[in-house]
Amino acid sequence: LGEVAHACESCREGSGTRSPDITQPGVVPAWAEWAGAEMEEVAAAPVVEPRWSESPERAVGGGGADAMAGEFAHEEGGGGGASTSSAARRSMRRNLPGTPAAQMWAWSVQPLAANAGPLGIAEYIQDRVRKDPSDLEAIYELPPESNVDPLLWQYEHMRQFVAEFNLLIVALSEECTPESCPKMTASNEWQYLCAAHRKPQDCAAIDYMMHTIDGSTALLASAKHFSSRTGMRMDSAKYFQSMARRLYRIFAHMYYHHRGIFDDFEGKRHLCARFSHFVIKHQLMSPSMLLVPQEAYDPAS
Repeated sequence: LGEVAHACESCREGSGTRSPDITQPGVVPAWAEWAGAEMEEVAAAPVVEPRWSESPERAVGGGGADAMAGEFAHEEGGGGGASTSSAARRSMRRNLPGTPAAQMWAWSVQPLAANAGPLGIAEYIQDRVRKDPSDLEAIYELPPESNVDPLLWQYEHMRQFVAEFNLLIVALSEECTPESCPKMTASNEWQYLCAAHRKPQDCAAIDYMMHTIDGSTALLASAKHFSSRTGMRMDSAKYFQSMARRLYRIFAHMYYHHRGIFDDFEGKRHLCARFSHFVIKHQLMSPSMLLVPQEAYDPAS
């Protein structure tokens, strides 16, 4: 997913424009989670363990800019050329400056246990989605050998969904306007009030969707309700059901009122198929609540 922020760039999930009359008491804005982060100085050290490399020859260790300059000099000097550069990216698991879009994220999917650190689960999920967004079982089945809290597994998937919903809004923004869709509806049978205000009220469909994504982002990044990326309290899971219901309404509106965009977006990202599979698997919604026909996102059904 070239447009989806990777790993440490997940702080961008909170971007968006918030209506001035929206209030969310006690909810920390998404960007505040990172506000206290400090820049870590890079200094040469006598001994530095290799990082992001499967072989000592290509490891990035001490030396800082000098080591990286030597890496580029080796590539430019004919020591393998483009193939050497591609091998470096795969072993380092990072996109170097100047990497063509077609060659980004060229590394293979590592086992979940090999993704250490607080962003390890998010990196694993994103790698799985990039490899094949239609492989639902591989993406959403928690590996049996892992020692991951099932609730934390759900939490990280919800964060990934919200990040991808932002891309969906971008795809809709030119066609779905306050003039074309003055209310948030799904066909002629369902109309939804926006809960982002002190009192639920009508909103234009595009505003409803943006408010829902902004609210979900702020909640998932709230230190009060989700204080850690390595564990979570049992009572925090209660927010997933209402969040899933509100996010799903975006698919319903898109399918019934912007079918061409739905088909194009779904054909590339399988987002509705993945979201529907996820919410049923974890009992966040009942099958009767899924308004988009299964054949719209699963041709084999």
